[in-house]
Amino acid sequence: MKENKDSQFNAQHEVNLKLFFQKILQNKWFFILSIGLCLALAMVYIKLATPKYEASTSILIDASGSRALGDSKYVDGGVGLIDVEKNLYNEIGIIKSFSLIRQTVEDLGFDVSYHTKGLIKEKESYGYFPIVVTLDKSKSQLYGVPFEIEMLPNDTYRITIEGDDFTVSNPVNGSTREIKRDFRFSKEYRLGQPVIHDYFNFTLEKPEYKVLNEDFKEEQLSFTISSLDAVAGGYASKIGVSNIDIQASIFKITSSGTLVAKEVDFLKKLTENYVESKLTSRNKIASAKEDFIRNQLKVVSDSLTKVELSLENFKKDKRALDLSATASNALGRTSNLQMQKAKIKLNVDYYNSLIQNIQDNRNSEEFVIPTAIGIDDRLINENVLELKRLYAERSKKKFYVTSTNQEMNILNKQIDESTDLLLSNLRNSIKSSEFTLERINSQLSSYNGVISSLPNQENQLLTIERQSALYENLFNYLSQELAKTGIAGAENTSDTRILDEARMVGTGPVSPQKPLLLLLALIVGTLIPMAWIVLFSSRDIIENVGQIMANSDIPVIASIVHHESKGKKSKSDVSLWKFKESFRDLSTNLRFVSSKEPCVLGVTSIMPEEGKTYSAINLGITFAEAGKRTLIIDMDLRNPSLVNRVNKVEGKGLYNYLRGNVFEINDITYPHEELSNLKFIPTSLAEGNVHELLSGSRLKNLVEELKGKFDYIILDTPAAGLVSDFMLLSEVIDINLFVVRRKIARIKFLEDLKGLILKNKKSFIIFNDVPKKDHKYGYEEKYGKNKEDQLVNESLSV
Repeated sequence: MKENKDSQFNAQHEVNLKLFFQKILQNKWFFILSIGLCLALAMVYIKLATPKYEASTSILIDASGSRALGDSKYVDGGVGLIDVEKNLYNEIGIIKSFSLIRQTVEDLGFDVSYHTKGLIKEKESYGYFPIVVTLDKSKSQLYGVPFEIEMLPNDTYRITIEGDDFTVSNPVNGSTREIKRDFRFSKEYRLGQPVIHDYFNFTLEKPEYKVLNEDFKEEQLSFTISSLDAVAGGYASKIGVSNIDIQASIFKITSSGTLVAKEVDFLKKLTENYVESKLTSRNKIASAKEDFIRNQLKVVSDSLTKVELSLENFKKDKRALDLSATASNALGRTSNLQMQKAKIKLNVDYYNSLIQNIQDNRNSEEFVIPTAIGIDDRLINENVLELKRLYAERSKKKFYVTSTNQEMNILNKQIDESTDLLLSNLRNSIKSSEFTLERINSQLSSYNGVISSLPNQENQLLTIERQSALYENLFNYLSQELAKTGIAGAENTSDTRILDEARMVGTGPVSPQKPLLLLLALIVGTLIPMAWIVLFSSRDIIENVGQIMANSDIPVIASIVHHESKGKKSKSDVSLWKFKESFRDLSTNLRFVSSKEPCVLGVTSIMPEEGKTYSAINLGITFAEAGKRTLIIDMDLRNPSLVNRVNKVEGKGLYNYLRGNVFEINDITYPHEELSNLKFIPTSLAEGNVHELLSGSRLKNLVEELKGKFDYIILDTPAAGLVSDFMLLSEVIDINLFVVRRKIARIKFLEDLKGLILKNKKSFIIFNDVPKKDHKYGYEEKYGKNKEDQLVNESLSV
């Protein structure tokens, strides 16, 4: 049972696919038209679309390859100068930072764009234009509205502006305001003359390079002023920064636009500004350290000068030239302790300066994150690195989230918490240093007790020399650190360098991509008719015999090939021969399923126009040609058709016989013009109760009497889907023949046939109007030409 279901499913699936491809073939011109139209539209778009180009550059961060691991070039003990540990992903955020991109577009003057307009389209110009616009950035400017320029003789021009909704900048506070009204302006100026208005302020001048006016003779010139923030936002959304390899610190930066020269200049300036910003940031850190050391050095230098002068005066006055062994030993120990104390106080002062700097500048956009300068505390170093990471992440997120976004609020909270933690650790380090100072002071106190026991003159000399040694050691130490700081500040080689200069990627535009667009046009052109077939073409229409077999238990006894007369044809015409052969197939199959004669065949269909009369007549011709006495009776009393389709009939018919107006069968029987074995009983339009006529005894008696005269009686009955007349004939019919016509009948009709099957009667389906190529019979190749006459009335084709 399961195998039968599976085979039925596979057969249905195969039928559906075959039907689908048949529909594609039937709609081939629709496909050709759709594909051709889509390809034409694609070609027009390719022709009219403004091409886009891509430019790229690459940079190397930390060319030495060592500092990416956290080592410093300057850390060699003592006070480290610059912490250069980098998170390479943070560097991507810095390159794509809004502030860096805004500075770049401002340096390049991208807030003014120049345009030319021809007959068809408008395009932007860059690097070659008859005029140069210089903005007065201290005054208001009109954003987003084109300024049309008409060049006039004698270095004059006319400027024209037309707009309704536009934006005007306010340079005082950096804001903008929306103006919602119609604005018209037109006035002549001379090149170099300032254009002053409440909404805009600029000057138009000739460029420094030579421009041929003939190059712009047929084009309309214009320029547009845009907000730097808007231009920077546009570049920030399209710039791409990616690491070329997970193990490398080389980044590829790309940007695309309609002007490749403009994109190349942008990438060049962006990388220059990025490298410069790294140098500036490092120099700023070194400068802050240098200022701190210089201040400390100045204090120590002044103190050293005073102590040396005191020592010199003491030796002159007291004539004290030497100290005892006890005093020398005390001097050495106290000098070391005082040196440690001085360094700790130096660190404490530096910690306090860091705390003050962080408190004064926290959350500022220009705040340079403090580095681990002279800090050996591991927790503080980790806090500094974490704070750097959070600041870089916030800078990166500004591209695509607002300041009030929940994600940004969480990040700001993390920055505040990390900053508080750093301040707390710095304060704890200060407290720890203060405890160390107390210990050192305690040790100094014990040595002071030893010194106080010395003679007064030695005591005084020892105190002065001890101070002199302390300040001299501090002076030397700070001088060394100042020299290191100077070296760091003097170094102008960044640990970031440009590997590949900005240039165009490939040899042409990246869009529109002609091959891809043509392929998409081909796909869309194919999908449109396919979608139409799937969505709008009826799935219920019967297209092939497989659909009938899959949806009905009634067997298909024969398929009638399509035949259509197209003018005068030879009697051995292929189409006519196949058509006749299909009716021979039907008559032969009928003889197999019912060998008894006489036999009454009832021919009907669910709906009109399916070819039931057409099939009844040509089946009768086929039987008659085979020597069978055949009679065709038109049983459709509501819509007679046999009278009009066969030779002219004059006189009475079935209706008159059933009414009792005619009593002899011969009076209603008419012969075929060419076949003596074929006769007809036509009818006229009935008046009155048709059911009463068809269910009466006269019809039954008529059929019984005719059986003695004919081998086959074919009843051409009304369409069973419209009236119930067919069911009234069940007692006189031996075999039911249901005509199902391709492209007319629907699958749901097959369900209706189940209710029309007469009990104890054989029922079969005739599949009508099958394409010639699908018919099973060959022609001429194997059996030669068919020379016999084909007695078919082609006018009966429906």
